Amino acid sequence: MKKVIILGAGASKSYEESKTGVKMPIANDFFETFRKLDIAENPWVLIGELLHYVAERNNGGILDFLDFNGDIEELHTEIQEKLYHKLKQKNFQIGQDNVTLIKSYNQLIFLFISVINEIQNGPISDAHIRLAKQLSNEDSIITFNWDTLMDRALKNATGWNTDFGYFVSPVATFRNGWEKLDDSKKKLDFPILLKLHGSSNWLTSHNLPENGKMELMQDIDADKFFIYESTINPYDCFAGRFMDGYEEFSYGYYPPNLPIKGKSAPDGMMIMSMRIKNPLVPEGTSNSSGLTSMPLIIPPVKHKEYDSFGDLFLDLWTEARDRLVDADKIYIIGYSFPVTDIRSNDLFKSVFKKRKDYPEIIILNPNPDCILDRFHNQFGVPKSKIKIIKDYFTEDFIL
Repeated sequence: MKKVIILGAGASKSYEESKTGVKMPIANDFFETFRKLDIAENPWVLIGELLHYVAERNNGGILDFLDFNGDIEELHTEIQEKLYHKLKQKNFQIGQDNVTLIKSYNQLIFLFISVINEIQNGPISDAHIRLAKQLSNEDSIITFNWDTLMDRALKNATGWNTDFGYFVSPVATFRNGWEKLDDSKKKLDFPILLKLHGSSNWLTSHNLPENGKMELMQDIDADKFFIYESTINPYDCFAGRFMDGYEEFSYGYYPPNLPIKGKSAPDGMMIMSMRIKNPLVPEGTSNSSGLTSMPLIIPPVKHKEYDSFGDLFLDLWTEARDRLVDADKIYIIGYSFPVTDIRSNDLFKSVFKKRKDYPEIIILNPNPDCILDRFHNQFGVPKSKIKIIKDYFTEDFIL
């Protein structure tokens, strides 16, 4: 019997073992959560342009950010829309206003993933371990979350690995150094984890404005990516700012640099980079060779730019659809179909159009009414095929 498990924010919110004592944030308490963490006082955490943007937006001072409690999805979407409006203008130039938009957009990605890394940096999640142990190699997990709670549990409890366990495979994986993918070791005797919005441990290159959009700086195809798993020794990263003290699948603010080259400059132009040293900010003690990296995620914005990464997400979403079409049971754990996830709604519509019958739907959620309504009234699933478990995701949950 093939099972597909859908994990949403509620599944991540269940994690209570973090060293920080803080739970995963939701959109409207993200900045409040950030301020509870030590990284909020770390000078290596880049929020300068974001401070300026919020100050100008609210007609206030830079220190107003210390009390800012806006919804991160709304803020990120607002910055994205302004940035892409500017990029499409024929007379677009890299002026200060545009630099603020570009850096604010990317700083929010780093900040978002940094908060996740800090909170997931603790013991392996008991609830996720228990779930992993109940899965077979015919089963799949589909998640819209960016954290690695499920990844780590699968690695610990099954034969799952980062090289082949995501369905899409990286160019290389960082395990105290970059290890290239070895196809000869490919064995799919474990559940597959499909991360439809990317992952905190997936890495890509930085992006720059080009041809009216933001394009990756790497000299390989946009769908080629890298994975961070673990380290013992300091790694090369931006300005040598390596931070230790992290468990597997988590890292400090700066991930390791990539073992590839960046794009060449167009004819008649050259690429230059510079970093102004601040005497109040301590210098990094690691090295900085390689191409500067950043997290590969689809951030929580209204207009999700899946095609920025070539066919990577097309392949993931297609595989997710096919596995949902073939599933005998579909579990919806802590996922409430947020309004910004338009594509997930379309995914399920396409699934039930392709199916010849209805699977059993199990909804685990303390507030399941809107999800029940969606599956029955929008997707056409008979209520007789839907089981409701009005509860939170814990280690006591049994498939």
